[in-house]
Order: sequence, then C-alpha cells, then structure tokens
Amino acid sequence: FLGDRRAELAGMDPTAPALVDELLRLLEAGGKRVRPAICFWAFAAAGGPRGDPIVRVCAALELLHTSAIVHDDLMDRDDERRGVPSTHVRFAKEAPAGADPDAFGTAAAVLVGDLALVLSERLMRTSGFAAGRLERGMSRFDRMRAEMAAGQFLDVSGSSDRVRVRALKTGSYTAEGPVLIGAALAGAGADVEGPLRVFGRLVGEAFQLRDDVLDGEEGADAAAHVDDLLSRAARTLVGAPLRPDGAGALIEIAELLRSPRVS
Repeated sequence: FLGDRRAELAGMDPTAPALVDELLRLLEAGGKRVRPAICFWAFAAAGGPRGDPIVRVCAALELLHTSAIVHDDLMDRDDERRGVPSTHVRFAKEAPAGADPDAFGTAAAVLVGDLALVLSERLMRTSGFAAGRLERGMSRFDRMRAEMAAGQFLDVSGSSDRVRVRALKTGSYTAEGPVLIGAALAGAGADVEGPLRVFGRLVGEAFQLRDDVLDGEEGADAAAHVDDLLSRAARTLVGAPLRPDGAGALIEIAELLRSPRVS
C-alpha cells in the first residue's frame, strides 16, 4: 500500500516521496503492533473471517498510531523513537541549504503525521468490507480519533485529571477503540460486543498506567493495579460467547502487556 502511495507522490513531484519514505523508516524501526493485534483478534473472537480486509484495517490502525507518535514526538520535543531519530530531528538534520533546520524539521513532521492520518483513513475505506459493516467500523474509527485528539489536548494543557487523560489519550485508542472496530466489522451483537468492550477498556487503562509506572510517574501501588486490571480483563472473556481462538489470543495479549518490553 505504501509503495503504491509512494509512486503516486513521485508522479506529483520528485521530492514528495520523502514523506512516505519517512513512514517506512518509522515502521521498519520496530514497534509491537499492539493495536492491530487487538483489532485482529477481537474481529476473530466476534466470528469475523480472516482475510485481506481485516489485515488492511489493522494496517490502517498502525498508520494512525504512526501519525500520533510523529506528532507526539514533535510536541514533546523527543529526540528518539524506537532507537532511531524522531521525525522532526531527522528532517532538521537534512534541512535544505538556507532553511532554518528547526522550522523545516517541525514542518516536515507535521506533514508526515498528516499524511499518515490521511492514508490510515484511505486504507479503512478501501479495506474491502461491505458498506454496512464498513460504516459501523468507520463510526468507531472516527470516535477513536476524536478521543485521541481530545486526550492529547488535555495532556499538553497540563490537566490534573490524569485518569481522564489516560482514558482518552491512550485507553480508547490503544485497546477499546481497536476492539470495537474489530467487533463492528464482524457484525457483533451486544452479547459479543459487551465483554469485548469491557476487555478493551481495562486493557487500555492498564497500558497507560503501566507506562506511567515505567516512566516513574506512578509507584508500586499503581504497578499492582496494572496487574489487577489485566487479570480482570482476561476474566471478562472467560465464558463469553466468543470464538475460542480469538478470545485466547486476546487473553495472551493481556498477559504479554505485563512485560515492560512491550510498548
């Protein structure tokens, strides 16, 4: 998909493919693909068939995450991402002669993040799902993106309501949003979507709280709470009317999130 988009940009201007090249650089640098994995297995747990459409949706989620980290690194002025220079730093070092390096790096990072956001929606829209299912999935996708922006704004505004910031900025977009997208695309009813939603909410809260613990912003009590949230999330799926392979994979993901190496 990105190769095709790169060719499109090359037809517009020889320098334009640099934007897609940067997305490829970030994607190839690593990442655990937690959001796509959660969406894929929620879709499977809800009875969805494996195939190219759900894989394209999962790729869309990874592009959305890439957009978020490019903009987040710029706002936080972080120098590194996944062991490589962050986007604004990389472009500042490669600024054209006569350009202000910081200004060029900032502008390029904004554009790279914006392009990733546009392409994530294009992948969703062209995933191959039937119109009714796609409409349901897109409504979840739209809600998730809005909550992500709201949470980030609260964060940069210095909000003291850390629980609310976590719920919006990371909780929804890390787990609950991907779970609900997968469930919607599978055509899940309330009896299936219900436990998946609770699972996503608990995992999302645990994921952000765990990061706060790793960053030294929370102590031992919070670490114990992370374990409790992940255990509760796993128990939510036990006995639910879900396909066993999908439910089992989601439970395994919750267990993996106990590791500080998964981010």
